[in-house]
Amino acid sequence: MISRMRLLLALMFTIMVIFTGRLMYLQFAMAEEFRALSTENFLEQRRIAPLRGRILARDGTVLADNRIAVDLMYWGGEIDFWDRISFMLDIQDEPREPDPGDPKERRYGTVLAWNIPDSLMPAIEELVAGQSSLYLRERIERTYPTNLAAQVVGYTTEADPQRFPGYELGDLLGQMGIEKSYQEALFGSPGRELVEVNNRRVVLSSREILPAQPGQDVILTIDPKLQRAAEDVLASALQYINAERKRQDLPADETVARGALVALNPKNGEILAMASQPSFDQNVFTRRPSSPEDIAALLNDNRNLPLLNRAVSEYPPASTFKPVTTSTLLEYNFVSPNTRFECSSSYRFLGITFRNWANYYRGNYNAAEAIADSCNTYYFRAAATTENVTKGWGQLAESLTNRALELGYGQPIGIGIAEEKAGRIPTDAWSRSFKGYPWRPGDTLNISIGQGDVLATPVQVAQFLATVALDGRQVQPHLIKQAGEQPVEVSEKQIPGRFWGSIKEGLRLMVTDYGGRSFLGSQSEFPIATAGKTGTAQNGKGPGYEHAWYMGYGPINDPELVVVVFIENGGSSTLVAIPTARDFMAAYWGVELP
Repeated sequence: MISRMRLLLALMFTIMVIFTGRLMYLQFAMAEEFRALSTENFLEQRRIAPLRGRILARDGTVLADNRIAVDLMYWGGEIDFWDRISFMLDIQDEPREPDPGDPKERRYGTVLAWNIPDSLMPAIEELVAGQSSLYLRERIERTYPTNLAAQVVGYTTEADPQRFPGYELGDLLGQMGIEKSYQEALFGSPGRELVEVNNRRVVLSSREILPAQPGQDVILTIDPKLQRAAEDVLASALQYINAERKRQDLPADETVARGALVALNPKNGEILAMASQPSFDQNVFTRRPSSPEDIAALLNDNRNLPLLNRAVSEYPPASTFKPVTTSTLLEYNFVSPNTRFECSSSYRFLGITFRNWANYYRGNYNAAEAIADSCNTYYFRAAATTENVTKGWGQLAESLTNRALELGYGQPIGIGIAEEKAGRIPTDAWSRSFKGYPWRPGDTLNISIGQGDVLATPVQVAQFLATVALDGRQVQPHLIKQAGEQPVEVSEKQIPGRFWGSIKEGLRLMVTDYGGRSFLGSQSEFPIATAGKTGTAQNGKGPGYEHAWYMGYGPINDPELVVVVFIENGGSSTLVAIPTARDFMAAYWGVELP
């Protein structure tokens, strides 16, 4: 019996020695390591998201802003006063436990209610206080109070850190327009804070280590009143489109006008309005809770493409390109201003019939008259008389390419948004590479009237017309007036030329004597003397569905406004694009239309 007692005591003593030794090891040898682990369990560094910079119009009107939104968040577990909280916030569903596999829910918990109204905040704060399962999260929500120039301003969404290194959950990332192009300036610099959390990762206290630097405000050249007028008249072009369809015995069933309007000051290059229709509500992407149905409707609208900025997209410029051809013919001495060619209904060249827009003889035109009446066959005949045109890529084709590039076509202008397209000025090398065969004589005739493979953006057309209006002085069109405290530098150059006057005379005659006289030529109805040019671009939809262009400027003696209107599948440029441009110019100059 005594032996057994001694054995039991020895075993107990041995166990106590082992436990005592382990305890002393943990308390002394591992003390620093466990102290660090304990601190890490309750103290962690977190990133402070900077306040995003605003986007402002030229007069200070806020186009993109921020608001502090407060959401009710849930860590899991029991909730006190749930009946009262759910009734006040109209929460229909039962709380769902956070998903540990979801990075957002692992960090923030699940959202029980978005955007708690200010009027309910005191009561909700009182009910949530002291509950470890609930907390109120503040976040920055991007807002677009005016919804003006939606495609220009753009919108933001929450960043995905895996796709965009350097950003974290909750950061706002620009998706298009100024929001995307000026992301770095608008975003600012994040800060750091040291936060104390409990075992549910609820913040108990925090201390700022590095303050966040807010993003810079970006000021645009856009005039909000003119921008609103541009969007309104562009939307109202629907009446002209359907009237034109009805006139041509086509279905007058369009429900929305698709097109663009660009207005700029040629003297300083400031874009006063840039509208694209149809537009969209940017808040659909930033408002919480978001509507997946509304977002999908915008993203999947392949017919109207509301997110497309048509003002910087590329289309066949049609007859708005004829003044470029005229400039080439004159400056490279292919013809003189008084050289005349017949404006017939068609022209036969190398066995192919090239047609005019009118099916009857129009006269014997010089360069200005050919612009004014938009005579295709004048340009066909002028092109056919140049050396080597029958061999394909010849002197005129090369000269026209060089002149178009010199005038700003075929490359992005750099107005301040990434969506701007380059357009296209085709060459023999391009034809061989992309079409698989060399340049053909008919290609020269086609691009001479702005058809074929040549493409241009409405803003490029506006830049060209501004250059003509100022006798070759070209100021870079731009949307950004100032980013932070730094004004944006704008380039300016003089395009060489001796025959600006002949081109301007053709643009004036177009308004006073030809296609534009019914809408802009009567000084009693429109007292501002303007000049301009129409364009009707053929496309795959067939007759009656051509793209309608009009470019105009005024006053003639002291140009202060350039307007370009583009109506996708609008039909007649004279009956659709001109009256749309007239409506905007009337709003700009305060003209009361009869």
